[in-house]
Amino acid sequence: MTIDMTNNATGGVSRSASVTAGRATAVAGAILFTDMLLQGLAIPVLPLLPSVVRQGAAATGVLFASYAVAMVIATLFAGRMVDRRGAKGLLVTGLIVLAVATLLFATGGPYWLLLTARFVQGIAGGIAWVAALSLIAATTGFNERGQMMGIAMSTVTLGVLVGPPLAGFLVDALGPASPFLVATAVTVIDLVLLLSLIPGSPRQVDDTAGPFTVLRVPGSVSIVIAIAIAIGAAVIAAVQPVLPGHLGAQASSTMIGVLFGIAALASIIANPIVGRFVASTSPRLLIGIGVVAAGAALVVLGRSTGVWEAGVGMGLLGLSSALLLAPATTLISEQGFKSSPPTLGGSFALYNLAYAAGLAIGPLLTGFGVQQTGFATAMVIAAVVLAALGGGALTRLPGRVAERASATARGDGAHA
Repeated sequence: MTIDMTNNATGGVSRSASVTAGRATAVAGAILFTDMLLQGLAIPVLPLLPSVVRQGAAATGVLFASYAVAMVIATLFAGRMVDRRGAKGLLVTGLIVLAVATLLFATGGPYWLLLTARFVQGIAGGIAWVAALSLIAATTGFNERGQMMGIAMSTVTLGVLVGPPLAGFLVDALGPASPFLVATAVTVIDLVLLLSLIPGSPRQVDDTAGPFTVLRVPGSVSIVIAIAIAIGAAVIAAVQPVLPGHLGAQASSTMIGVLFGIAALASIIANPIVGRFVASTSPRLLIGIGVVAAGAALVVLGRSTGVWEAGVGMGLLGLSSALLLAPATTLISEQGFKSSPPTLGGSFALYNLAYAAGLAIGPLLTGFGVQQTGFATAMVIAAVVLAALGGGALTRLPGRVAERASATARGDGAHA
């Protein structure tokens, strides 16, 4: 499928171009992969930089949290900018800023410089996520959107899977600056792909609505809960700070990486498969199965006494991520078309807010819970909270999403 674009942004000058859904998904997926690769590269490296070590553990936490805070700020305006100007221009800006900020980490500079760079990375990441997902939605019809979103989400998980072990190898072989130099190079490659494969600036709507416009559409709050569960609060991010301590001497650093790799691999495999069912299967059913799988995974992890049991739990977490994320991502784009005025950028700005909330809150809650009640009890409590939130969200989700009949919705005549 192709989408015809007419760009009237500058003095009524028009031009047409053809962008396939495959090209758009490939470029968007590459950009999302790079952002998550950068996150994975940072996890084992940033806490060991001398200027960070000197500041202590609290300052290290602030350094990591600053990314999510900046992402929230960027998301609040990125959606409107995507709808007004199209995704491509925002992606170009985001990639350039991301490359510069990442390069600053290679200097190993003072803490304040690294904190500034991390914050700027969050701004760039927020812009890139909203624009990349909007690019996919603007170039796909409803029937294929779930599959394309699933493919894009697989690249996200791949970035998480590759980042930590790659960072360890690069640091050992070439020094602590090397992961950030590699990430900068990959970002430049993404920029070249974007400029080469995406002519014009595809858009499906021409408005300036923001994420809170979409949030007022009935059902959006439930979808946001599903997204937050999938990405942050109840999946891999929430387990990252507590699982290594629970396993202790039973699992080496390499084995911990393998366990998180199991979750990532399960999500990579399941995402496009689940995506194929989004158009024909009740999203309430898919997300409901995802909630059950996530709750079961947390209970299994809480009761685990060895590595193999933890591996089963992590595999279930990866599967639950796909079951929650693929339908929720497609649904949130549909909510944008139901809002007044219609908006794609606002939809994915709302998506990004949920993502950032999960990224920031999930690990904090599980860390506090384990400290107060112990790992096993904290995991059971997390599963109960997940069931309550998920059950409440399910009652407000549509039983089935009807395909929109308009040409714009099908993506076969969209204009910018």
